[in-house]
Order: sequence, then structure tokens, then C-alpha cells
Amino acid sequence: LGSECAAAACFAPAVGVAMRLFRAASLPCLAWPAVVASRVGRPPARLIVDTDMSTDADDVVAMAVAHKLVSQREAEILGVMHNTGLVGGIGAVSVINHHYGRDDVPLGAYKGPFNDPAVDPDPWVREHAAGPYVEALLREFESPVRSKSEVEDAVTLYRRLLGSQDMAEEPSVVIVSIGFLGNLAALLASGPDEHSQWPGRELVKRTVRELVVMGGRYPHSGEGRYEWNFGGGCKYGSPRCPWTPQWTEAVVTNWPTAVPLTLSGAEVGERVLLASEVQSCLPESSPVRTALSLYTPPPWKSWDPITIIYAVRGLGSWFTRSGRGVNVVNKTDGSNRFHVDESHRQSFLKLRNASAAPALAREIVGLVCGSESMVF
Repeated sequence: LGSECAAAACFAPAVGVAMRLFRAASLPCLAWPAVVASRVGRPPARLIVDTDMSTDADDVVAMAVAHKLVSQREAEILGVMHNTGLVGGIGAVSVINHHYGRDDVPLGAYKGPFNDPAVDPDPWVREHAAGPYVEALLREFESPVRSKSEVEDAVTLYRRLLGSQDMAEEPSVVIVSIGFLGNLAALLASGPDEHSQWPGRELVKRTVRELVVMGGRYPHSGEGRYEWNFGGGCKYGSPRCPWTPQWTEAVVTNWPTAVPLTLSGAEVGERVLLASEVQSCLPESSPVRTALSLYTPPPWKSWDPITIIYAVRGLGSWFTRSGRGVNVVNKTDGSNRFHVDESHRQSFLKLRNASAAPALAREIVGLVCGSESMVF
């Protein structure tokens, strides 16, 4: 594969336009999984998406991007998890899936009290955690799933989906976390069950090719300062929130060293700005348009959409990555600092150059605004 592979393709996910019948695979490149930069002839990336769809509309845009990549035979969505206690959060996911004609995608949800406005005692959660658009999507659009009571527990679904992949020749699943990390922390801590004889960490090691996480800031977030997905979930600006810092620390600390973990920091997505075109190009019948219309005015930051794009297409012409290391998270406040360490397989994304951010924005608009006839 040559020096281009070593510099850019190593450690990137397999992507392509091949039919879903083919299994995801990677080519050897030093000690890292790798793909050639071109997507032509590569099998589709096999995604499990873990989202907190509620307060930010970039989750909705990210799911739209994922569906369009599926339509282009670049990806397959094995399942979608919701990672807050919001009763209708997974219903909003179902609305998006239904719009794109994919009601068959398995859904799972966190079933605990975190960020559930009905039971969480935090006044901020009670007033704001439902977000500006979830209720409207459930009221105005059809979907087969309306609440978390109608779907499997997220860890159960994770274990079922990953257990079904355990006989694959090589790990092929790419998990994309675009929210809080409670589901993944619980997966890693899970024990054997009817879906797999393996405990969580071993099951991940045997089936997952890469974990891609939108979270943190790099190379560090600043002392005592957390990025929302790593330490938030309560009133923004609070010195610390319950739940999330411990979950984040558990995932980055206990993630199997053999499985690459790529981090997409807030400093990357906040530079990729979407103008109103990404909303106005869509028909009135689109739940994506509705969600954006109820969110803050444009331009919109693209934390989650670019994470999906990397998970499917790899570094492309947009990203470079740091060297290997380990992301150390403070389990009290969720702040993070990346340490160089060649014995680990964690890294963080960086924009390749000044033109990468507007190029990514154009890529997102092109996908979201692409003809609805592409969806099948």
C-alpha cells in the first residue's frame, strides 16, 4: 500500500460502494487496520450508532448523513442506540429511520433515570433535556416506535448484534458514539448471556473493528473543563455533572487496547459550519427540516455529522490524525488530556488544512440535500 497507506490510510475504517453481501474487511498495514483512500470496490462500513438525539440537532443531521451513505452502498446500519433516559428519544430516531424507509433497523435504548425529565431531580434536566424538537417529531411524523418502552435495552441489543458477528473472520463492526457513553460503559461491564458466551470487553475485542467517539477536546480540554459528551448532562457550565464523567472514564480506560479508538473532538466539528441551505433544500415533509427549524439559528456546528463521515469514509482529504496515545479522563469532572503512548491505539482527528472545514460542510450538504430518490 506504500507510504500513503502508512501516513493516511492506516487505522481508517473500510468504506466502499460494494453490495451489502460482502463483509467489511481491512488490509494489513503495519500493525493498524487500513484501507486505501479510494472508496471504490470497498465493502460498506457496518455501523452501530449510539446517539443522544434530543438537545442538539446535529444528531438528526448525522442520522440523515448515515442513511444517505447507506443508500450509496457505502454503509450498513446494524442498529441504533439512544443513550439518555428521555422517553421519546428513541422515538425520534425511529421517525428519522422511517422517513428514510428503514424501519427494519434494530433500535435500543438506555432505560435508566439519567436525563429523563420525568424522574431526574436536576431542574435543568426537567426543563431542557427533552430538547427543542423531539416532541414535535413525534407529534408531526409517523414512526413504528414512539418510546423507549417499545425497544430493547441498549446493552441487550449491543450484545445481540455483536454476538451475531462473532463468527466473522475478522472484526468488522464500527461503533459510532455521538452522545454520552453510558451504554458503552455498561456493555464493557456486561457478562455472558444468551447472545454471547463472552463478557463485554472480550465480545468487543472479537467483533468491533473501531470505536469512533465524538467527545472531548484535543490535545486537552483544560483543567477542570469538560466537553459536553464527556462530562455534561446537567446545567451547562456546572463544575461537574453526575453520571457522565464516570461513564467516559470507564470507556476510555477499559476499551480493549487491541481495538482502535478514534476521537473526534469538539474543536473539529465546531469549525465545520452548515448554512441554512441544509434545511431549506429539504421538503416540508422532512423531519430533518423540522428539527433544524426548531433548533438555534444557523450556522450549525457539525460535531456528529463529521463523525459519521469519518466512520464510513475514513480520513479522506479532510482529516489527519494524531499519533498513538491514550486519552486520560478525569472521572470526577469529565475533563480530558491526550498522552502520547505508542502502546495504545487511541488517536484524535485533526482537520488536514484550512480548506477541510468548508469542504466537509459541502459534503454534508450534498449528502443531506441529495435526491430523496436515492433512498431505498
